[in-house]
Amino acid sequence: MLQQETHLHHEHVTVMPDMRGNDLRPGILEDMALMLGRQFAVYNSACQSALAEKLGIPLADLKALELVMEFDALPTGQLAQLMGISSGGATALINRLEAAGYVQRGRHPLDRRMIVIRPVEEPCQQLLQERQWISEAVVTTARRYDASELETMHTYLAQCVRALRHDTLVWLDARSAHPAL
Repeated sequence: MLQQETHLHHEHVTVMPDMRGNDLRPGILEDMALMLGRQFAVYNSACQSALAEKLGIPLADLKALELVMEFDALPTGQLAQLMGISSGGATALINRLEAAGYVQRGRHPLDRRMIVIRPVEEPCQQLLQERQWISEAVVTTARRYDASELETMHTYLAQCVRALRHDTLVWLDARSAHPAL
């Protein structure tokens, strides 16, 4: 098992091996980091490109939609930051997604001046169904492992996702507080 401290704003990762990992084959932790850090991102990007083509929507729109679906409610400024585009570009992108019925605009519950983008359930459910083959492939592969191994993998992946989500939110908050960063 791996204990990890991740700080996006410092752009480094501190890895402290757990003593239980003494019998690991050499290089397995590095391989796992490579798989989770780059390879999944690369192949997910390729899958996004294929799905955008199939749906007939621009790739940027699909990426934005998946961000909105993951965060459930995303302020327009944060969507622009995550996409690396200007606020005007984000507005045009949101207009396209809203016209296609994928998202809706609303007011932030705590700051009524802020616009928040939310996914519209039915069209987004259709998008999830288009990605169902990924879930089926994961389930098929998972059948090769026993319940204990799957529980360990689930715990590990959940911790990785929580750390990434936390660091993303910290980064977005820092960017909102200091837009020149």
